[in-house]
Amino acid sequence: MSSGRDDVTAAPITQLSHVQLLVSDVDASARWYTTVLGLVPYAEDRAIGYVALRQPAARMVLVLTEREPRDESTGRTGQHDPASDGLDHIAFAVSDGEALHGWAARLAGLGVAHDGVVLENGNPSLQLRDPDGIAIELVAAG
Repeated sequence: MSSGRDDVTAAPITQLSHVQLLVSDVDASARWYTTVLGLVPYAEDRAIGYVALRQPAARMVLVLTEREPRDESTGRTGQHDPASDGLDHIAFAVSDGEALHGWAARLAGLGVAHDGVVLENGNPSLQLRDPDGIAIELVAAG
C-alpha cells in the first residue's frame, strides 16, 4: 500500500456521503431524527430494510437500518451498546454558540434529555442520545 501524497490528490475525497446506523426500530428512529434533528425523508426500501434521511442544507444523509435481533440462546440480551461496534458518537456542526442555545431550548421543549451547552475541547457542544443510545453531539466548531 502506497502512502504517497500523490495517491491522495489523484483521487481526493470530496465530502461525506452518508452515515449508516444499525437501530432496533427503523420507524421509531426515523421519527426521532425527523422530529428532534429536523432531518427529512430522502429514500427508503422496506424490502431491503432501510430509511434514509437527509439534512438538505448540509447535503448530509443518515441511513437507518434495522439490526438483526439478538440471539436469545447466546444470553446476549438487553440494549445494544453502539460503542461495541466501534462508534463513539456522531457530531453535527451548527453555526455558532447562539444556535446551540436555540437547540438546547428546542430539545428541552421536545422532552429530549441533555446537559445543556458545555465546552468540549474549547468548542460549545450539546450532547444527547437517540432512542438506541447512540451519542449525538451538536457542536459549534471554532
